[in-house]
Amino acid sequence: MSDLTTAAHAVLARQHGVASVEDLTGAGMSRPQIKDVVRRGGLELVLSGAYRSPSVADSDWQRCSAVCRAHPELIVAGPTAGRLYELRRLPGDRRIHVIGPPHSHPTLATWVKVFRTATLRADDVVERSDGIRILNRPRLALDLARWMNDRDLVSVVEQCMHDGHHAKAEMIGAASDWTSPRRRWVRRYLEVVRRRIDGPAAESHLEVVVGDRLREHGVVGLVRQHPVRLPGYGAVRFDLAIPEIRWAVEVDGFPTHRETAGSRADAERDAAAHRVGWIVRRLGPQQLGGALDASLRSLAEEVALLRRAS
Repeated sequence: MSDLTTAAHAVLARQHGVASVEDLTGAGMSRPQIKDVVRRGGLELVLSGAYRSPSVADSDWQRCSAVCRAHPELIVAGPTAGRLYELRRLPGDRRIHVIGPPHSHPTLATWVKVFRTATLRADDVVERSDGIRILNRPRLALDLARWMNDRDLVSVVEQCMHDGHHAKAEMIGAASDWTSPRRRWVRRYLEVVRRRIDGPAAESHLEVVVGDRLREHGVVGLVRQHPVRLPGYGAVRFDLAIPEIRWAVEVDGFPTHRETAGSRADAERDAAAHRVGWIVRRLGPQQLGGALDASLRSLAEEVALLRRAS
């Protein structure tokens, strides 16, 4: 690749080993020079109008970059955008999913799946410095409603809110231009967002499962990530809580909770909570596994007793 200009090397480094013809000519290369580099194996054609460096490993990032460089009208969406954002609970489709304008036919490549729509606002799209155009998290969560069951969609909504620091109103606003009797998946998305448990976003899929299942067992008044200041300990957040009866659940799915130091810290925190009248229940690997149903029924019964006592 010695015939590439310094500016062309910089473009490839910035764009996951991908450059369009316009990128390369803008970096000081003529079209005959580009053809000569391709002929000698210094660049490989990915899509019409976009080339990749053979020294950079193939990846979702590289393929998305190639699609966006070859077709500036396309926006990365669906499961592909979810993988770039490292969302959980995604479907297994490994194609590059994009949104394009109505009636567009940008590429015949079988690894690119184009969904066409005119309903896309400028603020729905993030223009990254590497040249990739991708849906923002709220609009992506709406897009994924076409792919996911309710519980996995709740989990994605919570993760998008958490990772992107988005409020519930922003998640609802993403669907404002999409409401239509024909788009049942949009109505389902709005129902999922509107009935989410109040409070900051859940930090794990297990928290989503526990919260949803507790509500199925009749537990009401739950709040996520409820902040409390414990005298002698400091500020804490409970994964799930019912503040009016001072009852909380911690979902201990991470290994740190099972380590000696983690167990000691949890015990100290629970003791501090108990001193000011809080009851804290912990669900560890055993309760979150095969015993989950029994554990949640027991918690629901305890909440019912506490409510009657109060």
